Amino acid sequence: MSQNSRELSLLLCLCRTEPAEHARNLLQEAPDDFDWGFLVQTAYAHGVTGLLCNSLINMPKTLIPEVILEASQEHLRQHRASNQILVDQLTHILTELAATDIEAIPFKGPTLAISAYGDLALRTFRDLDFLIHKTKIQPCLDKMEEIGYTQNMHLSPRQMQAFLGYSGQDVLYGEGIPVEPHWTFAPHTFALDIDYAGLWDRTQKITFNGQHIRNLAPEDELIILCIHGSKEKWTKLKWVADVAEFTRSHPELDWKQLFVLAESQGLARMVKLGLKLAELLLEAQIPPVVANWLAKDRMALDWSNQLAGEFFDVDKRARSIYELSRFHWEIRERRRDQWRYLYRTLIQPREQHFIGITFPDRLFFLYTLYKLLHDYLALPIWLQIKRHRGGQSITGPAETEHTDATR
Repeated sequence: MSQNSRELSLLLCLCRTEPAEHARNLLQEAPDDFDWGFLVQTAYAHGVTGLLCNSLINMPKTLIPEVILEASQEHLRQHRASNQILVDQLTHILTELAATDIEAIPFKGPTLAISAYGDLALRTFRDLDFLIHKTKIQPCLDKMEEIGYTQNMHLSPRQMQAFLGYSGQDVLYGEGIPVEPHWTFAPHTFALDIDYAGLWDRTQKITFNGQHIRNLAPEDELIILCIHGSKEKWTKLKWVADVAEFTRSHPELDWKQLFVLAESQGLARMVKLGLKLAELLLEAQIPPVVANWLAKDRMALDWSNQLAGEFFDVDKRARSIYELSRFHWEIRERRRDQWRYLYRTLIQPREQHFIGITFPDRLFFLYTLYKLLHDYLALPIWLQIKRHRGGQSITGPAETEHTDATR
């Protein structure tokens, strides 16, 4: 964090609902060439502009350039208003689904902004996520199409069936921002062993925007936040802030129950990683019982220190979540989960493979062979040729695919 280290240090101090005590000192010591533009651009890239602006307007006005202060106030005003529109969008969707006997649990997004941050303006969300029962996938998609939300993919029925099977979610477009119905919290390739029946049983009813909805139990919600950050390799500060703010705003968390839930599902290392990053980067207060739990996992501590040390060098880890990675292997504490992750990631054909070539349904199994040849033979050769030619644009195997809109 040598280049722009002053700006990044200040960002880490300010992207919290309660700014760090030494934030004021950093502002007082800021030199004339302090790069405010870099500070704002980095906050935008990491999805924490709301937190930054909120902290800036609560600092002594003599420490903040007038133009930055005015822009922060206007950003919060507009962000709060636009996010309320998205809350109304989510409420409408949940109401329509409930009328068709489709239960849904919203997560991340607006409900997290309210429960963890206490203010809609303080969290950025670019899609609306909710969990449904796996048995309700097609009824949900049919209802969403009825109210104006459709896919933008052009796959055959058999290809679509395979896509929905491995992705664990869909991305639908209509009025407002994209909507993501989930039936799992991560793709099939991640080999997560989540007890969805127990998770649904532990949900609680809350009032949200004037409606009664299902909400994840706090312990489950924190686990899911850590799964999401780990899935995406913690490439955005927003996901670390989610963990820090959630633990701050939920002092009643049953940590012992959380330990049992995380360990029984093979998710403990991801949770430890998220909690430790929140402590290292944002000075989240970790109870002694949690600190003792973290200290028992050397691998989680090593990865936490490595990610914290290179946090803003996201290019080092910003690869597709569908590519094999040492990180995703090592954040699984159970050997069987590691091997399932390896096997599924190696052989699972995806959307890009379906688009690349068309096989009749009776030969659908050939997509696995095509995926192996494409990903581990043709694509590496093409990338070598591209590097040899100095990165100039050339035609080669398809690299694009459906991605999580939250990125």
